[in-house]
Amino acid sequence: MSCGHRLCELIGGACSIAIQRSRGCRPNITARTVADAIFDEVRSLLPRVDTDREAAIRLAAIVRREALDGRQLLAHVRSDEPELAPALERLCSRRSSSEPA
Repeated sequence: MSCGHRLCELIGGACSIAIQRSRGCRPNITARTVADAIFDEVRSLLPRVDTDREAAIRLAAIVRREALDGRQLLAHVRSDEPELAPALERLCSRRSSSEPA
């Protein structure tokens, strides 16, 4: 069964952006903001993702790493880099089963 993320469909295999985390306490030692370099890299990857599997894999790794550090990249993009939001949302939001691929 597909996870519904367009990015994962481009990569193939299991969901590439989901994280597994235990519900225990952990110190919040990471920054609450996304570094400008991350936004720059995402900006450079987005135009290539549909045709370059390596770019898709790298973008999925960034999304996953940011989530593991307690930062939801899509939420930060929506507020800090809104011009990137539509493309990232298309790739990282789950589609309903009635939406076309």
